[in-house]
This record gives sequence, structure tokens and C-alpha cells, in this order.
Amino acid sequence: MPKEDIDLLVDQLRTLLLNKPLSQKKRVETPELSMLQEGIFYLADCLAEANEFLHHLQIGELDATPPGRHNFLAGSLKELHSALKHLTWQANQVANGDYSQSVDFLGDFSTSFNQMIHQLAERESQLKVQSRMLAESVELMKSVMDGLKDWIIVTSQDTGDVVYTNQSAKQFFFDPAPAQQDCKQYHEFLDYIKHCGQSVDECHTFEYHCCQTKRTFRIRAYEIQWSEKMACAHVITDVTTEQEYREQMECFAYADELTGLYNRRFCLENLEKFIEAGTEFTFCMIDLDGLKYANDNFGHDAGDEYLRTVSQQLLQSSRSSDLICRIGGDEFAALFPNCKSQVILDKMEHLDHALADKSERFPMSISYGVVYVSGKEALSVKSLMVQADERMYVLKNIKKSSRRGFGGLVVSFAWLKELETGNPQIDEEHQELLRAINRLLEACATGKGEKELSNTLDFLTQYTITHFRHEESLQVQYGYPDYSNHKRFHETFFKVVENLATNLKAEGATPRLMEDMNKQLVGWLLNHIKTEDVKVARHIQNCQSCSQDSGDSTLP
Repeated sequence: MPKEDIDLLVDQLRTLLLNKPLSQKKRVETPELSMLQEGIFYLADCLAEANEFLHHLQIGELDATPPGRHNFLAGSLKELHSALKHLTWQANQVANGDYSQSVDFLGDFSTSFNQMIHQLAERESQLKVQSRMLAESVELMKSVMDGLKDWIIVTSQDTGDVVYTNQSAKQFFFDPAPAQQDCKQYHEFLDYIKHCGQSVDECHTFEYHCCQTKRTFRIRAYEIQWSEKMACAHVITDVTTEQEYREQMECFAYADELTGLYNRRFCLENLEKFIEAGTEFTFCMIDLDGLKYANDNFGHDAGDEYLRTVSQQLLQSSRSSDLICRIGGDEFAALFPNCKSQVILDKMEHLDHALADKSERFPMSISYGVVYVSGKEALSVKSLMVQADERMYVLKNIKKSSRRGFGGLVVSFAWLKELETGNPQIDEEHQELLRAINRLLEACATGKGEKELSNTLDFLTQYTITHFRHEESLQVQYGYPDYSNHKRFHETFFKVVENLATNLKAEGATPRLMEDMNKQLVGWLLNHIKTEDVKVARHIQNCQSCSQDSGDSTLP
């Protein structure tokens, strides 16, 4: 036999043993070897077909066509193919809830598979029990919710659609009574609830106020799962009565029982807010004169009426934005936002006049201290109140230390240390001005002749002009920044002096004119000294200090 043919057959057998396909079927030339070669070719075709079928099984393609009956090598593969197809069918049965399936031909896999089926059967049984119990709980929960007075609405978190309402919510929103149908607000209320439900991610509480019915509702919104979808449960409570009670309690907490004004706590809290916010405002401390006299001589009912009268007068002369407070005993405080001090000084003076007009059994009047806050100062509530209190007691002390006559009116005012500005020249002129006023008051009270009255009044008028010119020249000299406003204050006072002079010459020294002199001349002057002239004196002192420091720096 030719060696080449034998080598070819050996090579082809080696290829089959290595499970490689015959790329080309080269024929032998020796007739005796051709039958052997045909067997090799048959074996190669069977192996190729079996390998291809095995590849389909490997990748899970169980619908692939198995090898024919001629392929003696594929018998076991076809049995495996049949077993896998049956196992697949059994797995589908189990997936559809048929736990009667069992496997007995795959060894350890069969044991594990059968155990898994048994566990699934037990778990499904448990889940059915739990599902039945849950369904019963849901029904019980719905029955409980239907019996609640609170409204419960469940909305879809995706669309905002209502998926559940309890009985009370259904009656209000979807089956309203005839009287309720006139109120269109509940449609807006439902839209508000739906919108809240789409924006809730955990648990939130909202409030809704119906302007038409004047009712307030609290809405507690919870993120839940409803019918396997994300939803929001809203528990809605009518808190109108609770809100009214809370507002009433807040009113009690901030109100003075006797006068109905705000109390000390309210005053201090708002002073703190004004200062922290940098609000421009004027603060005024007010003290009733002679409340103890009214209580001791006419009873505490009369004293209470005195307090209520002052309260009413303060409220009548204030704006809606002003805060009027009784901070204790005979003391009041008022906060006037966006208001200058001169306006409040005029207001207090008018209030004093009104109280004097209302006096019957006992005299009624007030002492007051005014502080303007621009909103730029660094000050505390305590320092502000101390400053206003000091200014108020200046006026009160002047009244106490003054000699009274002519129907109880003050006819002589004493100069007190509290009136000193710190500038000797200005203080001396103020003292002379006060002495001139005292001489005029005394002349009126003692019935001096018309000529002496006229001379005294002329001196007061001329000295007022001289003092104001001197004070204004100092302001110009030292560059006082509020010169224009201060000059207007002087012009206002001078008009008061002129009017009093005219009335005195026309009417004589009547009690009413004496009262006007007390309040318009002395009251204005004292408040002007404490609120404005101290600023001028301080500015001059600062300028002089700077000038001295500059001169010292040039010394060798």
C-alpha cells in the first residue's frame, strides 16, 4: 500500500480525534483503503452534526432540529434535549403556580429543584394568608376612615387624580349640601390638595384658609403606596376653632387687660425687631401725671378711668401702623415707624391739651420722653428705653420742682442739671430764656399792668431772636449737618411766641392763655433742649476736640 494514502488516513483520523472538522475530504487512490476512508467521512459528518446540535443546546436553543436517526452519536444528546424541553415546560408550570411538578432524572439538581418547588408552594400559601389578612385590614381601615370626622383623600402622585376618599370627604367634595354649593371655594381647595400631593416626598403639614367661609383647615400629607403605585394620603382637619382659640390666647399674651392696648412683652419684642431690622422709628415713653392723687382721693375706679382715657386718646391720635403699649402701672410706650421726633412731640402736646380739656374731678396730663432712631444706630432695647425714660423724667421733675399758682398752673420753672447740654454758653442762654419765661408767667399770674406785661413780653421776644441767631451762627461756624431742620424748629417756636404775644395783648392773662404758655412755651423749649440742642452742643464739642488734636500734632 502506498505510504501517502496511509499517512492521509492517519491525518484525517487525528483531525477527528481532535474534534476538528475536515476542511477538505481528500480521497485515497488505493481501492483497498477507500472503504475505510468512507467510514472516516461518515464519522466526521456525524460528529459535525452532533457538535452543531450540542452548540444549540449550550446556548439554550431548544427548538433546534435534532440530528436524524442515521446519526448514531446523537442518541444521548437527543435524550438530553428531550429532558431539557420537559424541564422547561415544568419550570413554566411552576411559574404559573403549578407546584405539583417534580424532577427525578438530573441527580442533585433534581433534589434542589424539587426543594425549591416545595418552598415556593409554602411561601405562596403564606402570601395568600397574608394577602387575605391585608385585604381584611384594608377593609377595616376604610371602615374606620369612613367613620372619621376628618377628611381623608388619597391622590396619585403622578397624575394628581383622586383614587380614594372617605365618607366625610366624599360628602364635602363630591356630594355637597345645597348651602355648600353656593361656595365655590371647595373646588379650589380640592385643586390645592391635588397639587400638594404631587409635591410631597415624605410627610408635610399645610394649612388652607377659605376666605369665603372663614374656615381654616390643616392638611397632613403622607407619601404611601396605593394599589402598587406611589400616592399621597391627605388627612384634613377643620382647625377653625383651634385657630380662633390660638389667636385669642396670643391676644391675651400680648394685651393689657384694663386698657386693651399691647402690653410690655409685646413692646419689648417689637422694639427688638425694629432695631434688628434697621427700621426708622420714633420711640416715646409716656407717664401719667397725678395717677396716685386720683387713686387716693377719688378711688381706684377713677384711676382706671384715667388710664382708659389716656389709652383712648393715644389710639385716636395714632396710625394703624403705630404700636401703643401699656408697659406697667402709669407708664405707656409707643412705637411710631417711619416718623420723625418733632411730629411725635407735637402729637404728645396735642394729647396733653386734650386731656386737660377732659379734666373734671382731677387734673389729667402726661409727661413724655421722645427718642428718634434712624435705623443705623448700634443700640440695645434697654439703652433706648433708658434714654426715653430719662427725657420723660426731665419733664416730670420740672413739673414737680416748679412753684404752682394761679389756679394750679405752673408760674415758675426751675433749671435742672438734666437740661444742661455741655456747652456753657448755650446753657447760660437757655437759663436766661427760661428766666424770661418765668418773669412773663409771674407777671401774668400777679396781675401786672399792661405796660409791664408788654415790656416783659418784648424782652422775651427779642432775647429769643438773639439766642436763636447766636445758636444758628455756631451751627454754621462748626458745620452742623442738620442746620436746616434746626432752623425750622426755631422758626416754629418763634411763631408760637408771636401768637401768644398777640393773644396776650388781645385777651389779657386768662387761665387758658396761661395754660398755653405752660405747654407751648416751656414744654416746647424743654423738649427742644433735650432732643435737639444737646446734639448741637455735642457736635461743637467734637469739632473743638478735633481742632485741638490737630493743633497738638503740629507741635515740635
